[in-house]
Formats: sequence, C-alpha cells, structure tokens
Amino acid sequence: MELRQTMAPPGLTLDNFLEEFSRLPIEDQEMLLDILKKRNIEQKRMRIAREVKEAQREHKKGLTKRGTIEDLIKDLESA
Repeated sequence: MELRQTMAPPGLTLDNFLEEFSRLPIEDQEMLLDILKKRNIEQKRMRIAREVKEAQREHKKGLTKRGTIEDLIKDLESA
C-alpha cells in the first residue's frame, strides 16, 4: 500500500507524525486513533455522496444504461 504525503503541511512527514504520535500518552493515542477513524469514515461518506450525485446527474442526462450482468459482460467484452 502506497501512502500519499501530498496533503501534509510543509515539513510534516508520515515518519515525523508517527514519531510524535508514539510520544503521546497511550490514552491520547487511543483518542487520536478514534478521531482519525471517525474522520476517515466521514470522508468516505462524503465521497460516496458525491459519487451518487454524479451518477444521478448522469442518469438524468441519459448517460447510463440498464441491463443484466450478461449485458454488462457483453459490453465489456466488446469494448
């Protein structure tokens, strides 16, 4: 798995973050892990909501197709 560091503030690397994290008391580490997990879940929800809205716009424009799994496989094989 590749970790991206493009969103980090200048001078902050994953290694720096992990080093500082390990210096925190265990209770603070657990609280931070909980916060990060919840933020990650919320970001995933927001991404899914954006994707659903985009799919709805495409459907309204007539850019989507309906069919069976077999139809999808045929489309993929003919592409």
